[in-house]
Amino acid sequence: MADDFNNSIQRSITMVKGDTLSFGFQVSGLEGQEPDEIYFTCKEFIEDSEPVFQLSLGDGIEKRSYDAETDILTYGVRVAPELTQDVELGKYFYDLELDINEDVLTLMKGKLSIEWEVKS
Repeated sequence: MADDFNNSIQRSITMVKGDTLSFGFQVSGLEGQEPDEIYFTCKEFIEDSEPVFQLSLGDGIEKRSYDAETDILTYGVRVAPELTQDVELGKYFYDLELDINEDVLTLMKGKLSIEWEVKS
């Protein structure tokens, strides 16, 4: 609908079980202020209290650069192979969340599909 607004990007991600998943993202408009925390969380069911895995700033999520001229912060996310090597194949829920001051912003959310590998 034309009246709908969603502040997060909805995107499906597919990865191979036991492989590395790596991607980058950029944030602008923070006027040089850095987030208090960033989380990439994966759960089997949205209502689960325990995640399948969770990355945080300094633990799987790293600041790559800041361009003061354009006010763009660039971050990298790396899901290490050991985080999915024992996970069942299937579809999971994930979100990428940024906390700054008193605000919580969900930047991206969707389904994370963990697929089979041929080489064992």
